[in-house]
Amino acid sequence: MELPDLAEIRVVRRELGWTQRDLARAAGLSQSFINKIERNQADPGYKAGKLIFQVLHEAVAGSQRVNSELKAGDLMVGNVEFVASTQTVEEARKLMIKYDYSQLPVIDNGLVKGSITDRLLVALDPSSLQARAADVMGKRFPVVDPDTKAETLRHLLDEYAAVLVDKGDRQYGIVTKHDLLRAMK
Repeated sequence: MELPDLAEIRVVRRELGWTQRDLARAAGLSQSFINKIERNQADPGYKAGKLIFQVLHEAVAGSQRVNSELKAGDLMVGNVEFVASTQTVEEARKLMIKYDYSQLPVIDNGLVKGSITDRLLVALDPSSLQARAADVMGKRFPVVDPDTKAETLRHLLDEYAAVLVDKGDRQYGIVTKHDLLRAMK
């Protein structure tokens, strides 16, 4: 199992309204260790990292604060930015930087083909920046209709970095974990 980016620890913890001490207690770690991880001054290692993400995931999943009436159409960010499979990895990277995105779908003629994520980009050799998106892209994000329930999205986001929402006429919105966290009350 590959762990999410450690930078997500602070984001998710804050969205939950937790202090570093709250997370440390829930994970059985010290608050100073959590602080060092969040400041990128300590590497938790696989075992502790997995534990931290498991605690955060369970807190988000166990929270009944996401309105069960919400649907994908309510949560999505409309008009998703994307790259075509023929565009270069460098073009995808620049688009991700410009909009501060951590992932982009690869879409050709309205059909979802794959994805480019920040995790994939940082793992690439710098010489790959001129490669086509099709040559390096990861698995495609799932596509749902606007009436899909938030609970279904939560389950899909356990496996995927994003979920696309089919708005019709080959237009898509996007939902990420961050969008679910914002919807929590």
